[in-house]
Parts: sequence; C-alpha cells; structure tokens
Amino acid sequence: MKLPALITLSLLLVGSFTVSSQTMDWTKQIITGNSGRFEYSPPYNDFVAVQSYDPVVKAVNQFNTVFTQSGQDILIVGNVAFFNAQDSIIKYNLNTFQRMAAIPDSGLARLGMFQNRLIVSKQYPLSKYFVEVLDTANLSLIAQVDHISGDCGGVISIGDTVYVAVNGGWMGTEGKIAVIDPSTWTLSREINLGANAIGIFNLYKYDGKIYSVNKTPYGMPAVGSVSAYDPSTGGHINQLISVKVSNGTGIQDSTLYFMMNEGIGSFRLNSMKIADTTIVRDPGSAMFTYILSSAIDTLNNRIYTNIGDFITPGYCLVSNLAGDSITSFSTGISSDVVGVDYRKFPVGVTNKNAETPVLSVYPNPAVDRITLRYTGKMDIQTILITDIFGKTVFMYEKNLGESAWPDVPVANLPAGLYCLMLKTSGEAVVAKFMKR
Repeated sequence: MKLPALITLSLLLVGSFTVSSQTMDWTKQIITGNSGRFEYSPPYNDFVAVQSYDPVVKAVNQFNTVFTQSGQDILIVGNVAFFNAQDSIIKYNLNTFQRMAAIPDSGLARLGMFQNRLIVSKQYPLSKYFVEVLDTANLSLIAQVDHISGDCGGVISIGDTVYVAVNGGWMGTEGKIAVIDPSTWTLSREINLGANAIGIFNLYKYDGKIYSVNKTPYGMPAVGSVSAYDPSTGGHINQLISVKVSNGTGIQDSTLYFMMNEGIGSFRLNSMKIADTTIVRDPGSAMFTYILSSAIDTLNNRIYTNIGDFITPGYCLVSNLAGDSITSFSTGISSDVVGVDYRKFPVGVTNKNAETPVLSVYPNPAVDRITLRYTGKMDIQTILITDIFGKTVFMYEKNLGESAWPDVPVANLPAGLYCLMLKTSGEAVVAKFMKR
C-alpha cells in the first residue's frame, strides 16, 4: 500500500525508552438519565430515557428506555453502568449500550461499590432493610442490612468498612452515618452527627475523612451544612452555612461543589468555608427552571449541569470550574441523573533520560490525516493503530529499501480515542490521539 504525503521522522539520539505498563484515565462519555414528565395516573406515556454524550464529537445518543417514572442514581465502573430507576436496577454495557441485567426493586436511593458488591441504599416506602447488597454480575441479592434507623442516602467505602448516610427521610431530625461491616454485612453502629447534620445525603471522601452534603429540609430557612467525620479518631464537625443546600456535585482537589441557593457553589474542605456561592448561577428557579443534577469531570475540570423545568426537554450546561460556559447539549425531560464514564488507556511511553515524549502525533484531535514526529535512535518498521478495545484498525509496514514514511489516513475511523504504536528494531513506542 503506497500513500502520498511523507512523515518527517527526526532520528535524534536520545536516551532509552520503553513501553510502560502504566495506564492513564480519559473521559469517554457522559451518561444522563432523563426521568420524563411525572404522570399521576395511567395510562403512562412518558418514561425514563438513558442517553450518552460524547464530549469529543459532541454527539447525543439515547440508547435505552426504562418503563418507570424517575431515576435516582448512576454508578459507572469501567465499561459498566448501574442505574437506579424508581422500581428497577439496570446494568448496562457502555461499550455496546446493551442491558446486561435488570431486576425489580423498590425504595431506591443511592449506589456504591465495595469490592465486587453493589451497595444500594433505600428510602421510603421501606420501613426496614435500608441497605441491600447485590452481586454485580447478575444483580442477585446477597444480603440485606437490618437495624438502620431510617431512610438512607450516599454510600462510600474506606478501607474495609462501608459508610452510608442516614437522613431519616423528610421527617428526619438529625443526620447519622451507618457503619457497615462487609465481612458479615451487618450494621456495626450508627454515628449520630446531630441536628446540625439534618438532611445528610451525599457522601465524599477526601484526605482520609468523610464529608457529607446536608440538604436544607423543604420549607425550612436557607441554612444547610457540611459535615466532616474522621474514621481514624471518631471525631466530627458540622459546619453550618447560610445558604440553601441541595444535591452534591463532586470534589476536585480540596474543593467540594454542591448546589447552593438553586445554583452551584464551591466549598473549601481545608478551611470548611464557602469559596463561591455562584459557580453556576440559578438558571431561573423563580420561573420554574432548575438545576436537576450535576457532576464533575475531574480529568478535564468540567462541570456538567442538567437544567430543566420538569415539563419540556432540557439541556446540559458544560462549564469549567470557574463557571465559564463551554458548550451545552440537549437532554430529555427531568434529567435527574448524570455520571461520568472514565476509562483507562495505555500510556505506553516512558523516556528514561527526558521528560518529553519520544513520539508525538499532530494534529491532535485529528480529522483526515495525522503526522508523526519521532525522536529516537531505533529504526521504525511498522505503524499500528488500535482502538480502545485493542482491535487493530490500521497497519503500515515499511517496504524494503523505503526511506520515507507516509502520513497516516484516519478519515474513515470512527470518532474516538486511539493508540498509535511504532514497532522499531528495538522496542515499541506508543502515543494516543483523538479522532473527531
């Protein structure tokens, strides 16, 4: 196969380099669960729709319908998503967008993971067993945790212990954290954080501590709180803040982002003080347009904020951590759930005597063709491109006596992330590039 334009390969004498077994994270897509219009009586015509958004090509793909009326949470692990949808838990393959398993359930709240177990917190209408444990393979029930005192929210694990927020539902008067022993799936104890932690819901971990976003109860004055619990000492503090607090967004570095006064603000965990109350502004709650859900892409410093009025299709605002708008994309009605699909991709190159890579690809992202710049002393024999699943999508072998190399055509490749490998007379050299 002969191709026209030439690659410039600068064979500079540099230090040795090897293919690394390390991996790097990248963001494949954003998954949104759209709950649709709430219908009070049958026949029901509007249901939960699940969609993906590709941040590279900026394409939206609605890939499934769940025949129920609301979504509660999504947990993404590798290429698998677990989705709570009112009376169902569904497991999706995010490579193929196919269902892998689904079960009926009730009182669903939040999701967490401990080793190979899916932890599901529960709420009204249940009156007991507010945490259940499922097998991630087929969603079969493994255990139900008894003796938790009320409705539950966020789930996290630290070391060999699982922690669950206990808010007691809309009639709760104090915030608690349930401590669960996963060796027996029994409740070890409940940590009572007191009345100043009322509305405890989202749990996050940072610097060995557990931080909770405690939502302002409905109809109460605009006062909320953030709590910090240290498992190593058993101590806790509740920091009251004079804003209306709602759902958490996530943590980036030492900053916690969550809903404040119908917008999204930032809170410094090291000082336990508000940094900014309006990173993302109130989209118009006075006219019944609200922030419905939000999440942080920690790799790209992006906030994904779903906005809507519960009646008509909404949109997701993409902004940076300073609140500057970058783009937006369409969603369905009542986008109550959003999650970021992170993946691992091989880095492949470490240069023992230099900080810069020995192989670069440009333009990156690419559209039609890519050019390679290689600074190494080994003779290149083959160019190989694989997709994120390891499938070879392009290969070019150098002919005997050929001194020049072609540009690599990529126009026919689907949009996404790829791994480009140069096989040399020594060792392989790898770089990644994005195809738009």
